[in-house]
Amino acid sequence: MNYSFRKTSLAVTMFVVLISLGCLLPVPNVLSFRGYQDEVIVLAEGTPINVVTAQEVTSKTASPNDNVNFKVDEDLVVNGHVIVTKGTLAKGSVINAEKGGYLGKSGKLGIQVESTDTVAGQPLKLRAAKGKEGNDKTNSTLALSMISPVFLFKKGGEAKITEGTHVTVYVAEEKRYSLEGSKLVEIAAPAAASGDPSAGADAIVYIYRPSKLAGKALEPSVFVDSVELARMDNGRYFTLKLTPGKHIVHMTNEKKGFAIDMGPGQTYYFRVGIEMGMWKGQGKLTLEDSEKAVPEIKKLKFIGEDKIKDHTMVIQLEPSRPK
Repeated sequence: MNYSFRKTSLAVTMFVVLISLGCLLPVPNVLSFRGYQDEVIVLAEGTPINVVTAQEVTSKTASPNDNVNFKVDEDLVVNGHVIVTKGTLAKGSVINAEKGGYLGKSGKLGIQVESTDTVAGQPLKLRAAKGKEGNDKTNSTLALSMISPVFLFKKGGEAKITEGTHVTVYVAEEKRYSLEGSKLVEIAAPAAASGDPSAGADAIVYIYRPSKLAGKALEPSVFVDSVELARMDNGRYFTLKLTPGKHIVHMTNEKKGFAIDMGPGQTYYFRVGIEMGMWKGQGKLTLEDSEKAVPEIKKLKFIGEDKIKDHTMVIQLEPSRPK
């Protein structure tokens, strides 16, 4: 009887041990695969991606908004999953181009990387700055580099960006993906937090002309996307709110303007000057940084009502001091 009880006891103990060991074993493949399929792959905003120029660009022949091609220089991988493959085309454009050589004038050239495509076949928006600010305290030359990672001055000649120039850009918005079999599928991102002031916000553009004696009587026109906004008189400023996206800000000559892919909630400052020619002066735009532009605008008056050509676009808004 004792022997039988011990035998039964031993069998029960072994059974319990086997059950315990079973709990420690890996989950069956079917369950593992299901969990893998349910994984959400998050491509964070600000993730760096390396590209190279796929062509040569020179200030001698380039114009604002000309297309510029790039290629992704290495796979973009998140959690072991390839999101963008090496060699994928990345699209960009010329921001600003000014020919050099005339009376020793320096050539100027700026280009921007705008987007590429994921392995899911979806467009992926890119930008030059890692953060959302876009208003870093840089000098006027580098102000453009906050939008474009490639901006060059060439003293006394043409500015040139050669094929194969390496550029690091950043993902402009968070993207989420799931796996369906081996296929990567984009899924809707959660709604933007209500505390994010840039979510869905317009781009703000300040255009100003410091008071100067030279060319004081001239009032060159300022345009956005070929729409005349105002006749820019001396010592005045005005403001625009624009839908995020590509806009061309220019004077009468569109080729001397800036074609910028403007981000939501970002602020841009354009200074109007008078460029004296052989027969008469003409307006010229310069992209400035906030640290220089805001104090200058604070000294100016809002443009006169009689100078405004499009009252639906021009608004009065005082700039905030740079942080």
